[in-house]
This record gives sequence, structure tokens and C-alpha cells, in this order.
Amino acid sequence: MSAEQNHANAVAFVKSQLSNLSYPHNHPFNDYPKTPESMVLEIIVLIKACTNKDDLVISFLKKCKSIENGVFSYERYNQNISEVIWFYYLYMGLLKTDSLNLLIEIFDENTSIYDNGKKFEFSYLINADDLTSKYIVNSEVKTLLCDPFEKEDGLRCIDGQKLIKPLFKDLRDTAELQKDSSAIVLQASTYYYQVEQNIKKIINKCRGNNISGYIPFNIGVLVINAATSFEEFYSYLFHRTKGVYGKLLQSNVDALVLLSMDARNDFELENIYSMGYIQTALINPTEINKKLCKQFHIDNYISIGKKVDSQIYELGQNEYGYYKILCRDGFVNIIPLDATEKDIVQYLDYLKGIDVRKNTLG
Repeated sequence: MSAEQNHANAVAFVKSQLSNLSYPHNHPFNDYPKTPESMVLEIIVLIKACTNKDDLVISFLKKCKSIENGVFSYERYNQNISEVIWFYYLYMGLLKTDSLNLLIEIFDENTSIYDNGKKFEFSYLINADDLTSKYIVNSEVKTLLCDPFEKEDGLRCIDGQKLIKPLFKDLRDTAELQKDSSAIVLQASTYYYQVEQNIKKIINKCRGNNISGYIPFNIGVLVINAATSFEEFYSYLFHRTKGVYGKLLQSNVDALVLLSMDARNDFELENIYSMGYIQTALINPTEINKKLCKQFHIDNYISIGKKVDSQIYELGQNEYGYYKILCRDGFVNIIPLDATEKDIVQYLDYLKGIDVRKNTLG
């Protein structure tokens, strides 16, 4: 069967399942393939074409329907599509690193790994290079919806409006917030508690005795959706007194991945790797775990065991974030306070264009 026919069959299968599931009229998948929002549905099509795992594809489609209290929930939708994106990223990683031949099986959330009654979203069963050891790579995905325009009461889109955010709740009434009376304080956009709670859930998912029969490699994923910055999460992890990284070091979690999508993404998701929008704290840095990270294309390290990258650690000591609103030419975003006019013009040119941003990490 040709690649074109395989893709056409996958499209037909997914469309048939969508019809059976009776998606609500306002669901983004209904516009496939006309809008950028339907990229996730195309990813599900590609998952079907690549894996031919009907049960897995149907499970993703059921989740992405995202009905809550009888109506479509955009918040739940964002959480569910994060699982799809992460699954697809890992599969593309194996493909790009010529490791797909080592993949044995893919398990859905019905597979038990530990005897704690909890189950991961999905697992990849993969051979080690010696073909004698089998590793089960388990993923637990948590999504943080961080848009300050949704979280903050009455925040208006005014171009150039300065913002300051205390990154920890105990800093919400400090002198630092009073230094600039023209800056709006973001009181509801601190995500330390959510990060702490989600990491606790990831750790709990990995407790107990391994009953899978394979060697586990456990990945926790924090998907950062519409945050004011990526760097603030370094503080939540690595701050010398408040950071939660120490709890991970004492757990059965082998890696924690921070993931954020760009405004525009290629279908291999290579841009989020090259732009540094996917970064890994490798908590259990054995040689095989490093090899697994490389094979799954998640080897943009911010820490390896107890050793945190020095620049990342320094950024992790920040306790406040300083930003401003960009509201021009129909685009709204939160950008760093020190962004220059040249930076803004270049960013707007990117948003108006059709190209995907790519960069090489130094």
C-alpha cells in the first residue's frame, strides 16, 4: 500500500469514528482540515497511519471529545490533546533517531505497571540495543492552563502595559510589587501550587511494586499552555528553598519533561525541540536512561540527576516575573519586559508569516 493510500485510509477511519462519536457542533475537530486548530486531528490521523492501533486512536478520539456536564469543555480539550501531542512526539522521536525498529508494542491506559491501582496514560515497550532487556516507557501527562487573560479579573489588552508576577504565593504582598505603580500585579497567575500538586500526582503514579514484567522508565510531563514565560517553571523546580525538584529525586520518576507548543508548529514537531520548548530533567541518569532519552528525542537537558544546568539554576532563583502586554495588528501575547521594539517587530513578522521557527540550542 502506498503512503498516500495509507493516509487516505487513516483519514476515512478517523472521520468514521468522529461520526460515530457525535462530536458537538462547536468542537475544533469539526473544521478539519481547514483551520490550524485541526492540526491535532491530523496528528491522530498520522498516529493511525503509523501505528494502525485502532483501539488507541479510538481512545484518543473519545477523550478529545471533551464533554463535561453535557457540554464541550475547552479546558478539558486542552488537557486531552496534550496526551495526543506527547504520544505523537515520542513516536516521531523514535522515527527521527532511527530507533523505531526497537519498538515492540504500545499499551494504552488499561495496562497496569505498578500494584498501586493507578495507570499511566500510555506506555511504549522498547528493546534495549542488546535485544535482551525490555523497557516499558510510561507517560503521565499534566496540563497547566496558564493564560493570564483567563485567570486575572479585568486584565485588559493594552499594548505596552507592564506586568509583574510574584512566582510564589507568599510574595503577593511585598515591597517589590510596589516599586512601579504603573505595573499591574498578576495575583492569580502563580502556578507553584499547581506544579507541586501535579508533581505529587506523578510521583504517586510511580509508587509500589513493578508488576509489568519489564524495566520501567517513568516520564512525567508538564504541558505549559499559554504561560507568561517558560522560565518561571525553573523557579518552581529549582529554587533553593521552594523548589520541588528534591521530591522528584527521592521518587521513582525517571524524567520530568517541560513541554510548550509554539504559535506555529511543523508536523514532525522538530521546531519545539530546536527552539527549546521541550526540556528534560533527567532525574535517574543511568546510561540506559540517557540512551532512551536520546532515542525518544527528549535529550534537551536542564538537569541530570542532582546536577542542574548552571544557567537554568540561576534563572530558577528568580522570585518575580516582569512582562508587558503585546497587543498589535490583531495579536495578543505576554512578552518579556525587556523586549525591544526590534524584538517585537521580528516577532510580529513571524506571527504574520507562514514559516515555522527553528533554532539550534547552544
